[in-house]
Amino acid sequence: MAIGSFGNVRAADISPVDLDVYYTYTPNRETAPTNVSALTATDIIREFKVPANEQISGEENLLGGMYNLTLPATIFNQLGIYTLYIRPKVITKTLSNAPLTISDCGVLSSLPSVKGIVINANSLPENLRTNNALQGYRVEYIESNGNKLRNVVRYITTSNRVVPVTDNISNTSQTAIRYRFDDSGNLLFLQVTPSSASAVKPNSTPFIGTPNQRIILSNTNVNPETIEIEMVENTIDTLVNYVAGEQIRDVKKGILTYYDENRNIVKQFDVYNIEDNINNEELYEVKEERTTIDVSQEFDTITSDVNGA
Repeated sequence: MAIGSFGNVRAADISPVDLDVYYTYTPNRETAPTNVSALTATDIIREFKVPANEQISGEENLLGGMYNLTLPATIFNQLGIYTLYIRPKVITKTLSNAPLTISDCGVLSSLPSVKGIVINANSLPENLRTNNALQGYRVEYIESNGNKLRNVVRYITTSNRVVPVTDNISNTSQTAIRYRFDDSGNLLFLQVTPSSASAVKPNSTPFIGTPNQRIILSNTNVNPETIEIEMVENTIDTLVNYVAGEQIRDVKKGILTYYDENRNIVKQFDVYNIEDNINNEELYEVKEERTTIDVSQEFDTITSDVNGA
């Protein structure tokens, strides 16, 4: 009998357009990175499709959870450590580059107990303006001093287009702005959780934001990923070439040459001994890397001359 734990992990099918990618660089582990730069996710992340024999005509046939990451050589071209950070896309500004803000915090006309956040639909990308397109998104808040309100998040359960309506308040002559569902409206009513008071403290409703407050929207389709990439001068293959690959030492010139698998010169060293001036006793054996390659040490040239002789 076998005992084990089992579970399901849903493979991601997020589009690269819904991702943000950032990176930092440092030449070594003793130096902390100082700058963060952005990359365009659609330029470096590519989706895969299922094998051709499994594809169904008329369907997208996306192979969920498998993506190809291609790093541009024009950027990732220095020796050192790059840290790549991939996260769900974060929306902090409107299409006109203004801060994304709450238009109002209100209730539905037909359901006064349902409280939510109201934002301008036209301030969002077109694919997020339809009903429930923001369902599952996370809402975070910016304080008046410009700092993010830490560890305070709300999750959108429904997002629907609405229009404002004026309702009479019971037993008074006052009126109040409420909202009614209307697919032609330019406002989105976002119902978030938690938004209702608990049974323990029914008079205390959770904070969901205030009118004109800046907010941050982000999807929750994947978890953020941090990838460390270390660019080094040598790989396992080049190290093997140095240890077990072909070498030639020119005894007269004192040049030691290393070659790759194609017998191309990859490194050269001057090899010599340091002796005691008085007793001519050998004190040190030195292997010093050459800055100028001696092309006369080509492997095929030397070995063909020897074999020919």
